[in-house]
Amino acid sequence: MLVRYALNAHGAQLLSWQVLSDENRVFQAQNVTAPFYKLLRKPSTVILRTTVEKTSKPLYLYLPQVSGSFWAVYSNDHLIGSMGFRNDRTGHFWYKPFLLEVPANTESITIELSGVYELGLDIVPRLIEEKERFRFSVLNFLCDNFLNISMGLCVTLFLVLYLVSRSMPQNKRRSNRLFAISTLLAAVWMLDLMTLSSMYSVGGMLLLRKIFVTSAYFGFACLFTAVSLGFFEKLSRIDLAMIFLNLSAAIVLWFAPNNYMLKLTTSRFGLILLLNAFHIGYKIFHSYSKILFGFSFFFVLTVAFDAFILLFNVKFKLLSNFGVVSLFFGFSYNLVLEYREMMVQATVSHMRSLVDPLTGAYNRGVLVETTFDEKDCFVYLDLNSFKQINDTYGHEVGDKILVLLVNTIRAKIKQNDIVVRMGGDEFLVIVRDCDPVIVQKMFDDILVQFQNSHELKPTFSYGIKRFEGSYQQTLRAVDIEMYKMKEEFKRT
Repeated sequence: MLVRYALNAHGAQLLSWQVLSDENRVFQAQNVTAPFYKLLRKPSTVILRTTVEKTSKPLYLYLPQVSGSFWAVYSNDHLIGSMGFRNDRTGHFWYKPFLLEVPANTESITIELSGVYELGLDIVPRLIEEKERFRFSVLNFLCDNFLNISMGLCVTLFLVLYLVSRSMPQNKRRSNRLFAISTLLAAVWMLDLMTLSSMYSVGGMLLLRKIFVTSAYFGFACLFTAVSLGFFEKLSRIDLAMIFLNLSAAIVLWFAPNNYMLKLTTSRFGLILLLNAFHIGYKIFHSYSKILFGFSFFFVLTVAFDAFILLFNVKFKLLSNFGVVSLFFGFSYNLVLEYREMMVQATVSHMRSLVDPLTGAYNRGVLVETTFDEKDCFVYLDLNSFKQINDTYGHEVGDKILVLLVNTIRAKIKQNDIVVRMGGDEFLVIVRDCDPVIVQKMFDDILVQFQNSHELKPTFSYGIKRFEGSYQQTLRAVDIEMYKMKEEFKRT
């Protein structure tokens, strides 16, 4: 709808053109009506002129779409603009719109138009006023600026998908790399929509256009493989047939002997694009991802629309690059979900490796990842006569006492304090930002509560030290303090 709005600028339509020069009898007539398009068997140049109503104010010549390799526009035989190089007419443009200021008192407009394999005024030129220039700005953004954005997004997605895939499991890695390659090939295909002032030779144009056009079919082959492996984990017979069809189309296009045959074959292959649109729509619909299907459905519509344009030679702007951007956001959404799932799994695995499965306290490995402050207190404690409890009442009772100890400590300490099981019946408690006197009273209370919470009246010995130097140094000091209390317990 935006494209249609931009094309339908209000102004005088320049429909009738007189043929002043036609070296290769492209039109075989003295007059031609716009819009017109000619597929050329060899490079040709035509010069066309139209008369306009003379005005006292400057107007603008709006050319929504011109096909060719060089053009020059004259007002009353004075040059007012051109595209390409006069002595090297091997450029390529057909998608970008142009806007030229036409001086006041203009009575005639002349266009010199050259093409290597095509030339035409694909959409009716118009003389518009100042207020209609906004429509050109809209069309120029959609067909030129947004095209550059689209290629940038595709290259960005290629890099992100490739780099992220390196840390994925084997099955995900392969599908995401194929997704990455398909987006890069889409960016290469979009180069065919860009305005190139010169390709330096007819052979150079043929080579570059083969690269640009065949990238689309190679890209579809990669896309089908990626979707099938990523969502269905296998390739069906229809998938294999579509991949073979696209690869065959790309190979056939590489054997095109000249630009004329390449263009003619590309138009006929619009049917393959239509089949691609239906197939990718079917595959993504059955992926059962509503968000991905929403983004992909627009891509399918644009590909089907462009296939219709190619098959029936309808002169309208191609929309596939907008669909590719939509697909870009769909892939990005899917990538974010996969990456988030990977991060959650990695976080859960990491947390499990740091947590003691019996007591829920941290393992000592957490100390390497923890930072400490001089206001923190280390409390090292050890259960008294724990071996005797295990030997007399069994390990099941001993395990329950260990769990009871950790729960009793956690009920008294702050949420950001840390309980670490150092091994067996030894624990380290890190009390954040607290005075040792307060910590002493806290663990005296914990000891009493712990002893009264079980019929065996278990006790523990502990030592308290402020953090100083490093955690290893503080750990050795607090361990010594704990053994002083344990020796006292043994004597009494």
